[in-house]
Amino acid sequence: MQRLLGAIKGIAQGLLKAISRFPLTVICLIVATSLVWYIISLHKNPDIFIEKLLFTCLLGAFLGVAAQFSCERFERLARLRLWVYVAAALLVGVYYLSLGASQSIEFDVQIRTFAAVFAMFSLALFIPSYKNGFDFDSLALIHFKAAFTSGLYSAVLSAGCASIIATIDILLFNINEDAYAYTMSTIWILFAVLYYLSLLPRFNSQVQADREYAQNESNYPRLLEILVSYIAIPLVAVYTMVLVAYFIKILVTLNWPAGQLGPMVLAYSAAGLIIYILAGRLENRATLLYRLVFPKILIPIVIMQLVSVAIRLNAFGVTESRY
Repeated sequence: MQRLLGAIKGIAQGLLKAISRFPLTVICLIVATSLVWYIISLHKNPDIFIEKLLFTCLLGAFLGVAAQFSCERFERLARLRLWVYVAAALLVGVYYLSLGASQSIEFDVQIRTFAAVFAMFSLALFIPSYKNGFDFDSLALIHFKAAFTSGLYSAVLSAGCASIIATIDILLFNINEDAYAYTMSTIWILFAVLYYLSLLPRFNSQVQADREYAQNESNYPRLLEILVSYIAIPLVAVYTMVLVAYFIKILVTLNWPAGQLGPMVLAYSAAGLIIYILAGRLENRATLLYRLVFPKILIPIVIMQLVSVAIRLNAFGVTESRY
């Protein structure tokens, strides 16, 4: 019991530290959770105003993380932390105003938003390692471990809460079906992200305790090493051979695919790059060969994808998805 209480106390303390460390992100998450609760209560499609706020909160959450990492990486910005957050809040406001003329959240708005979110996420990953800062491979590993741990905890918490709600509904009294949606949205929007942030060390801190924590979190788990080296890399290798065989078929038949190639290449590239980064600190034969071969294999695959896109553009013009 003491260990359980200690673990709960540790999680609570970590969440409180994350709240004070990432204030803009926390505000956006709370607003987003509240908006989702409101949408659940409507039982219909929300107004465009609500949808715009949701997209704005999504961008604001990632922008808040990038702003905080900037303050931690650069001493000058650390002294101007308040103004950094003011600037970040203004950028969030500018983004919301840029949606003002939109009468609905069209596909182009979604693409722009997710592109901006991806840019903020990439910036948050890059800033701590800027100019010989924290080792990027270790940083990526810490983020991956934090995301995996947060996802696992959130999944267990979701299953437990759903079971409790269902048991109360069956044995004691009726519970509104919306309770499940309220609970899941709170767990996955608010708790999961906050817990993920609470697991991230202060990468550029000079405090000894912070440095020791970051060093400890950058240790490579044996299970992950096995997963990357002996499961993920062979799967990517097999997938690569399938794509290469398909491209050879295209070159022989001169019959270009009708749109199905893009998602496959995108998924392959994303998964391959993630594994490439995770394999950066491993020195076994499989990972060394993968880091040597994968970038070279990716080039012709991307070229074939670009040719395919060019053919589709010539036939149908520029659309949001192809852009």
